[in-house]
Amino acid sequence: MRSARLRPAPLLVLAAIAGLSATTVALTVANGTSLSAFVDSNGASGWISALAFGVVAVLVLSRQPGNRLGPLLAAGALLVAISGAADPYVYYALHTRPGSLPLISLAALCASVLWMTGLLVILGSLTLLFPSGRLSSPGWRWPARATGAAIVIATLAAGTTHVIVDDTMGVSVVGTPFDLPFPDGPQMALAVVCIGVVFAVALSATVGIAIRMRRVNGPERQQYAWFVASVLLLAIPMLLPIDLPETVGLGVTVLAIAALGVGIVRYGAFDIEIALSRTLAYLVLTAAALAVYSVAAVAVGAQLDAGLFPAAAAAAAVLLLAAIRQRVQRAVDRLLYGDRRDPLSALTTLGDRLGAALDSGAVLPVVAETVRQTLRLPYAAVRLENDAEPACTSGEPPARTVEFDLKHAGQQVGTLVVGVRRGEVGLSAADTRLLETFAAQIGVAAHDVRVTRELRQSREALVTSREEERRRIRQDLHDGLGPTLAGISLGLESAAQRTRRADPEISALLESLGAETTAAVTEIRRIVADLHPTMLDVIGLVPALVHHAGLISSRTRGDLVVSVVAEPLPELPTAVEAAAYRITLEALTNVVRHSHAAACDVRLTMDSGLHVTIRDDGTGAVPVGPVRGAGLASMRARAEELGGACTVRFRQDQGTEVVAMLPVTAR
Repeated sequence: MRSARLRPAPLLVLAAIAGLSATTVALTVANGTSLSAFVDSNGASGWISALAFGVVAVLVLSRQPGNRLGPLLAAGALLVAISGAADPYVYYALHTRPGSLPLISLAALCASVLWMTGLLVILGSLTLLFPSGRLSSPGWRWPARATGAAIVIATLAAGTTHVIVDDTMGVSVVGTPFDLPFPDGPQMALAVVCIGVVFAVALSATVGIAIRMRRVNGPERQQYAWFVASVLLLAIPMLLPIDLPETVGLGVTVLAIAALGVGIVRYGAFDIEIALSRTLAYLVLTAAALAVYSVAAVAVGAQLDAGLFPAAAAAAAVLLLAAIRQRVQRAVDRLLYGDRRDPLSALTTLGDRLGAALDSGAVLPVVAETVRQTLRLPYAAVRLENDAEPACTSGEPPARTVEFDLKHAGQQVGTLVVGVRRGEVGLSAADTRLLETFAAQIGVAAHDVRVTRELRQSREALVTSREEERRRIRQDLHDGLGPTLAGISLGLESAAQRTRRADPEISALLESLGAETTAAVTEIRRIVADLHPTMLDVIGLVPALVHHAGLISSRTRGDLVVSVVAEPLPELPTAVEAAAYRITLEALTNVVRHSHAAACDVRLTMDSGLHVTIRDDGTGAVPVGPVRGAGLASMRARAEELGGACTVRFRQDQGTEVVAMLPVTAR
């Protein structure tokens, strides 16, 4: 129902512009202007452009009623059409049949000013509001307001000057209803400045459209491509070194306006990108040929016979074009579409990035990002086999996605998931072929990542199991064998005392057995402490580290102050707690022995793993001797057996920093 109510408005716009165009032609014929003279004059281009923009405005009004480009283009086309009809109207009233028509001054004002206003309205609205009728970002609000104000001021300034009506058969100076009693200079200067403002904003907006075309995909990219094609159509005649016939210029103008209309309402009906690519490439080639021709004219033209010079310069230009044509085309394709039109380059890029990913954890994120960027897709993800969630993602998932199997040695190892561009129902054949080629290469990387992950998980499980077993053995020794031996030692000591007078030899034997038993109890306590830190089971990781830091501070009599800062930590696996505790104690031991520090900070943070940082303010000197090798190696080994890493940095006169990252698997 809504479109039915809006239907008369587009028809009225089209009828008004068509009527004004017919009036223009009729008055021109009545003025005795020949067809060739009319075509060569500005009048023909004016009403033809007005009619073309009117058709585009009607299409927008009827197909996209909410698009503000519709009424703005209609207004601009009407203003140009009125100006086009007013010009022969004034000439008819002044020369063909003097005094036969009224409102000559008003018609002269329309003829002189409205064409400018109409074209400025069309230029400003198209560059700022293309294609949806909305500004591309809030940052364009002030430029849009400046454009509107400049158009109004330019119109008022031009409307207060004496009007010169230039027709094919003569020139007439006519006053207007708004003539001011002083020279036209200030008003015209103001109008020129305002026109410059409109053109500056339009140029900036055009550059913005070209930049957005590079960043988007799908239908929006197609729309911007039609706009760029229209700009190129208008630019080509101006770049050519020859003057084209007026009829050719009119044809190019109509084609450019038609391209704008297609970009707004029918952008998906044709594949403009290939034609746009070829147009840009041949524009570059034409410019190169003209440059070579000009250089040849300056460099060797004076030394050659006049008859030989054109042939020599043309030959040089042809040789250059033959040499650079393919390179220019590839460069333009890459500028517009990235690497999706060059599968070999895309595969090379993927291979190079995979080779540069030293960490296995960075391989799949590199894959997803490369796939998304290469094909300008909104989303890409890699999901390993038997996983519910993707191992990595790039971009935001759209409503439609397509999956590609990742295989290695014939076995499914994962899935590549890519998003369909907005406004499209699926991937193109070229996209599908390239993604299938990608999948074959990504399958190998996914297999390696999967195997590495399984090995790490197995190693973590083994270390965790070992640590749990150590804790169980420690508990058994602490609660069972230790107390038993301690009881035996006490019994032997008591028996030795009772038999000392009656049988000194038996008493000495019992005392010896008691001493050996006491030594065994001491050794068991040492083994218990080495198997698993008792403090972790009693008070936990952070309090145990705080307790140890206090012991160091007291033993050094305040010469070394150790502080422990930790954010709230979740329940950690036994192996992770033990590794963090032992790495920290080893690092603090090195600080006490080698760093000559006054302060040391221990910090524990949590994200995907537990991060332990020990930083002191000592000399940063590298320790020497076997102690250094054993201590640093043990810290690295404890971290690496959990799939983590431990790095040590010795900063000369700035202290030493130990950073350990211990992965924590979800429990």
